[in-house]
Amino acid sequence: MTKPALAQRPDAPDHPRTQAPDQTVAGTRPARDTHPDKPRNTRKTRKTLTRQARGLSWYWRLFATGFAFCSFGLGGLLMALTIFPAMMVVLQNRARRRKYAQFVICRGFRLFTWMLDITGVAGVEAHNVDRLRTARGALIIANHPTLLDVVMILSRMDRCQCVVKHELFRNPFLFGVVRAAGFIRNDDNPENLIVQARHHLAAGANIMIFPEGTRTPPKCKLGKLQRGAANIAIETQADLIPVVVHCNHDTLKKGVPWYRIPPSKIQFRLEVDPPILFNDIHDPGLPRAKQSRALTRFIKEYILSRLKHDFAGNRT
Repeated sequence: MTKPALAQRPDAPDHPRTQAPDQTVAGTRPARDTHPDKPRNTRKTRKTLTRQARGLSWYWRLFATGFAFCSFGLGGLLMALTIFPAMMVVLQNRARRRKYAQFVICRGFRLFTWMLDITGVAGVEAHNVDRLRTARGALIIANHPTLLDVVMILSRMDRCQCVVKHELFRNPFLFGVVRAAGFIRNDDNPENLIVQARHHLAAGANIMIFPEGTRTPPKCKLGKLQRGAANIAIETQADLIPVVVHCNHDTLKKGVPWYRIPPSKIQFRLEVDPPILFNDIHDPGLPRAKQSRALTRFIKEYILSRLKHDFAGNRT
């Protein structure tokens, strides 16, 4: 007996196993597009392209940067174990000993920046540095885009007093340097900090301070300013000398590791502006707290105006 043929549903397609190109069977993955001309943006491809872009120069600067930082730490430790103890024996006067220690530090920084330059790691171009060398009893304020700012600035001076982070006083390589120079801790009691600043400024020394208190965050031209610089200026009535630091790369900033090397040599440009007289920017009629806020706002607006055409924050 012949089996009767099954009646075909009127809405069923002629070829039930054939699907339209834009349909996908439920529970299955769509087929990958294997078109040879379509680029595939995968992590592996990006890493391969990055390795190809890094030539011999990049790896040399990576090695030179690591060597430079090691030399910096060992150099500070060597000074603390040899030069500065010898100064304590030869120079009994504490203030005079600190001046010579600052001179040695500035000369050491100059040698360090020379090494950075010849190895292709970083170079520096400074303008109107004589304004720093001839100043007496002034407060030097500067923006802080990278880890090397203080080194670059002090390398162009003979001596200078500094307000530094308190962590340096516990650093095994640098604690001897900051102690021998008599640098001021930024976490000290505010009243004691003002007393020390007033003492150094009255003796004719210059004090360098970064109003941000720490390095500028990545992709930013300027971080949030602290009121320490304004408070010192108000209490001592010291004139301000702005130093604007420009850098061609967004590197060595806060949270950026030293081994994240930029694609080319780091170039610093230091611009020392004319002194700003304290009486020209101070309003004694305001309450003390408002004086500090007003001066901090002035410093922020001044530095940002000098960084108006600086696009380092958008670079690598």
